[in-house]
Amino acid sequence: MKARRFRIPGRLLLRIYLVGLAQLLLIAFAFNVVRRYAMEEGHRPRFYERNASYLVSEWARFRDQPEALQEALDRAGQQLRIRVTMRAVDGRLLAASASPPMAPLSAEELRQLETERIVHSPEPHHISTVAIPAKGPLEAYAMMEHPAPPGLPPDLWVILAVTLGCTAITSIVFARSLALPLQKLASAARAFGAGKLSTRTGVRRRDELGQVAEAFDEMAERITHLLHSQKELLANVSHELRTPLARIRVALDLANEGSAELARESLGDIAEDLTELERLVSDVLTAARLDLATDQTPDATPPLRRELVEASSLVDKAAARFRSARPEHRLEVSVEGTLPLLEADPVLLRRALDNLLDNAGKYSEPQTTVRLLARPLEHGLQVEVRDEGIGIDAADMPHLFTPFFRSDRSRARKTGGVGLGLVLARRIVVAHGGTLTLESQPGQGTTARVILPAAPGLEQAAGQTDLARHIS
Repeated sequence: MKARRFRIPGRLLLRIYLVGLAQLLLIAFAFNVVRRYAMEEGHRPRFYERNASYLVSEWARFRDQPEALQEALDRAGQQLRIRVTMRAVDGRLLAASASPPMAPLSAEELRQLETERIVHSPEPHHISTVAIPAKGPLEAYAMMEHPAPPGLPPDLWVILAVTLGCTAITSIVFARSLALPLQKLASAARAFGAGKLSTRTGVRRRDELGQVAEAFDEMAERITHLLHSQKELLANVSHELRTPLARIRVALDLANEGSAELARESLGDIAEDLTELERLVSDVLTAARLDLATDQTPDATPPLRRELVEASSLVDKAAARFRSARPEHRLEVSVEGTLPLLEADPVLLRRALDNLLDNAGKYSEPQTTVRLLARPLEHGLQVEVRDEGIGIDAADMPHLFTPFFRSDRSRARKTGGVGLGLVLARRIVVAHGGTLTLESQPGQGTTARVILPAAPGLEQAAGQTDLARHIS
């Protein structure tokens, strides 16, 4: 069973957790303070009763010593701020520290005291009445008026106010830290959806919200570039179609004038223009078909008619076509070792090699050498096309695989091409699971390097087939 990988929580999750924890601690602290005070309020009567019982038990020893008893009551009044009145059952005053002494109990109160032995009356004053002695027949009693309990301390209200204020402030700050970026994201999404393609979020954060904003900005950049590319593609296709169509229109107008000689002379140009139109439309459709299959389902197989193809045969046919189309160039073909079998669409793959060779011929001077090298790799094939041409500027390298881009800005018929050759070659190679890279120096030439995977499990069979062909 595969172990689950521990996932570090994100910054936003950690912030939510810490803020919530801090608020819980603040609230718990406030409730604890209130609870302690409430508990003290609830236990105060019992405290008064226990305190009164203890004091009366001490004073009972001086019941027969009036002077000592009075001194004990006076000390209690001075130190504990307790006003005490002691009376016999018949109401006779024994001693008192209260001035004036408290009134004697009524008969009903005496009966209650004899039964309960201690009675506490919180209203209107906190008075505890204790029977003397603690057990047996009631002989005397002491009435003690305790000092009024203090109200809520001012510090408690300050603590509660500060706690609740801090909780409210942290909640507002945290809510704003989440709400403002989300509002910016929503506003940017609405503006971008309304057609303002330059809209960006402007949110720069290091948490998950920042990642969402960054992803939105990247998506906006890609969509803007895509829409711009589509407009540019439409403009370029229109331009490339208009030029040969205009030449065909001129040739047809000359033929309509009735000059058979001019009409025959125009047929060659018309055929060349039609060939150019067919190649342009075919290149655009092929590139679009490859892109469409990949964009709809990234893991889908592009529309290729795959079959087992001998790499050496592709190289030979591409070399033969180049020699026929461009006799003014020298072509050197170098094949190292035994080339593997490929599982590929031979028509499209030939087209990619033809485009690379055509580019090498177009952008190099006549009588220069174009080199075609092929060598086997451990699990594939490497093909290089090298020329001694004008090379490519470093500023143009990132744009070479953009449709209709040409490092040679000339649109003259002499150089030919519409800027789709490299684009189509790369998409065909990528559709076959390979790579196409370029290396170039201005004035020193360009090298196009293609790496293609061999047919799965057929490298050895390819070697035997190629060896048998060379022996025969």
